[in-house]
Amino acid sequence: MEKEKVFPKDINEIISVGQNINIEILTGDYKGIYYSYVYDEDKDGFLIFPPTDSLGRMGFVKVGDMISVSCISKKNMRVAFDSKILQIIKNSDKTLYKIGKPTEFYKYEFRENFRVDVLLNATCYFYDTSNKLQTKQASILNLSASGAKVSLNEFFELNKRIILEFILENRTFNVNATIVRRLQIDKN
Repeated sequence: MEKEKVFPKDINEIISVGQNINIEILTGDYKGIYYSYVYDEDKDGFLIFPPTDSLGRMGFVKVGDMISVSCISKKNMRVAFDSKILQIIKNSDKTLYKIGKPTEFYKYEFRENFRVDVLLNATCYFYDTSNKLQTKQASILNLSASGAKVSLNEFFELNKRIILEFILENRTFNVNATIVRRLQIDKN
């Protein structure tokens, strides 16, 4: 990941109440990237909802843990900053995490062609072991110039060729794809 500093005139050009954000938990059992939402702000920090993954599972952090927060700024640029969990606030209907306000921002590029989170219905076409064309419903979770993350109720071998058909901005796309990674959800 490349880091190039960004100097906003106002912190609210980068992050503000009502904004969707990505949280990267940097250490521990729940290390990874999660989704969250800025619920409120005070003079010391931001109150955010607990981070959850694309399946709705929480990523647990504790007071003092460092996280990396990224979001899309008002200038349509992916920007990130590092912060610390200052407080966990629990009341009867919700739990909120308080994170410190950042002092430094930087452009956040995963790679030259970074991934864009989407949630698109798709149809997956593939040939089964008897070479009969099969069709399954799928969800595309994110897209990049080099691939897509797809969720469906079918287990494919690596290097399996499939076709994904989906609609984006009123245009139908058919994409030839090859399975290069897979993750099976533990049902226990």
